[in-house]
Amino acid sequence: MIKQVKILAIVAVSIVLTACGATPQPTVSLLSNTLPNQEQTIGLAFIPPEDEATTHIYGAGCLLCYGVASALTSSLDKHLESNVTTDELIAIKDLVKSKYEQRFAKVIELNLPKPVDKLPKFKGELGFAERDFKTLKNQLGVDVLVVFEVSEHGAFRSFSNYVPNGDPQGYVSGILYAVDLNDNKYIQYQPIRVTVQPPGEWDEPDTFPTFTTSYYQAIEDVKKQLSNIM
Repeated sequence: MIKQVKILAIVAVSIVLTACGATPQPTVSLLSNTLPNQEQTIGLAFIPPEDEATTHIYGAGCLLCYGVASALTSSLDKHLESNVTTDELIAIKDLVKSKYEQRFAKVIELNLPKPVDKLPKFKGELGFAERDFKTLKNQLGVDVLVVFEVSEHGAFRSFSNYVPNGDPQGYVSGILYAVDLNDNKYIQYQPIRVTVQPPGEWDEPDTFPTFTTSYYQAIEDVKKQLSNIM
């Protein structure tokens, strides 16, 4: 299943790259942004990755190239799928919650009633969410919705077609954002993308000790990054 998703990702990435003409949403700092008052209720939703930890391959631009690249990382994929869970990602979520609890009296964890991409589109300028989160205000009973979403985790490896550009790196990618449900404006917007080079020879099956170290260092680097901006 993972391999099929990887192959389909080639097509998806190509579509995204051709559609990326719009100005990207810049970072919105929680520290410098004007925050709602302390009496408001903050809701925190954690969206885990859809897939197990695996090697995320970039630059293998054809199906044959991707097949070769995927074969080169197959033993690492088995290790990641069997040994890396979302527990460490939940620890990042707990850090985010604790940081918001330092600023607001009431922070609750919740589940979104529907996926974000199923919400109505919102036509606003930069600084406003592209989906209409205002529709969730009464349903969730919160004033601000914080979303911590992890899209990919495990390993990152760059290729030039079927030739690797380097070793697999520990990898976490996602986004943290907070939306004021009164006007759909971001009070925080922080993309997350961390890669860490293994501190030695990575290709040491079955436990891949140096690569595993790099993955957990990526987790710690995400924590440090978020601590510094919150």
